[in-house]
Amino acid sequence: MDMNTTWFDTSSPGIRTVLHMSPAVMAAALLSAQKCGLTLREWLDRAVASLIADDHPEGAAPWSVQSADLFAQVANGSPELLRGRWSLLYERVLLERELWHQPEQTAQEMNDGELLAAPYIVPARLRKAWPRLVAGVFCL
Repeated sequence: MDMNTTWFDTSSPGIRTVLHMSPAVMAAALLSAQKCGLTLREWLDRAVASLIADDHPEGAAPWSVQSADLFAQVANGSPELLRGRWSLLYERVLLERELWHQPEQTAQEMNDGELLAAPYIVPARLRKAWPRLVAGVFCL
């Protein structure tokens, strides 16, 4: 794989930031991201979120993977229960279609009159985007 095209995501919108890192730290970050199957941006999002969670006075509540899983369960089952920033987070998740599974119906199921299942958030996809999503809602 070509490291320049695989690990640097320049297609997504957002703010461009310059980080001054030593070559050794940059190489270590790239290798760690690659081992985790993440882009450098995703890896940095997780690293920063982890450090913020360590400094969070109430613990890692919104940053934790457990929070992402619980959020997915509530959002998939009863999104109307989400309040405040959690509701805003749900609005953002709604806009990111790649986080959702869109069930498909076969011709046989349509002929049998079965209802199409509702789309739902895929927890694994949500976990990957979680640090970025939470930072955008809880740190602004």
